[in-house]
Amino acid sequence: MKLKHTLLAAAMLALPGIVNAELSFLTSSSVARTEIFDIAGFPNMAVGTLVDLGTLVTSHSGTITFTFLGQESGYTNSLQFPASGSSLFESNAVGTTISAMVNSVGAINFSFNELVSPSNSSASNGGVWGPNTSIGMIGQNMTVLSNSYRYVLGYNDSAGSATLGDWDDFVVGVNFASQIPEPEVYGMMMAGLGILGWAGRRRKHQTAV
Repeated sequence: MKLKHTLLAAAMLALPGIVNAELSFLTSSSVARTEIFDIAGFPNMAVGTLVDLGTLVTSHSGTITFTFLGQESGYTNSLQFPASGSSLFESNAVGTTISAMVNSVGAINFSFNELVSPSNSSASNGGVWGPNTSIGMIGQNMTVLSNSYRYVLGYNDSAGSATLGDWDDFVVGVNFASQIPEPEVYGMMMAGLGILGWAGRRRKHQTAV
């Protein structure tokens, strides 16, 4: 009975499949910083270090969480995540999060927005980037201020070109919790059920004897 409970507990703990293989960043180009990335809590990323520009995508449904990690901008920026019914703003405290269950696959529907500036630009993930704006990947599997994030993304809000700047104008950490068990989780569950079946048959045999 103890073995049975142990196997069931292990299977239940594994069920959520909370891993990040389903969340990917598709790089469209890599460019060099023309300014120093200088938000507190991040490693030194000097002029000349590379940034991947691209799109954040998911292969199936799950809960996506965005965490505000800071900004260094002369404009007023935000992150809009329609599925959550809320947004992140520069006025939020660092560490503020918004999250939502996303059922579609492909590019995640969110955008960085330049709220008050001459160009009033935005950069939509997987969509249109306004004049001189872009979405860059600051890092992956990155720890910032003692918290870990699958991806850290930064917004370039008009540095004269979409490929110029430091991508620290609005920075968020992204995590993803899948709702579908991973293949290895299925394997573990099947193995556990097999052992349980074998144990049940053995106990029945011993009782009959």
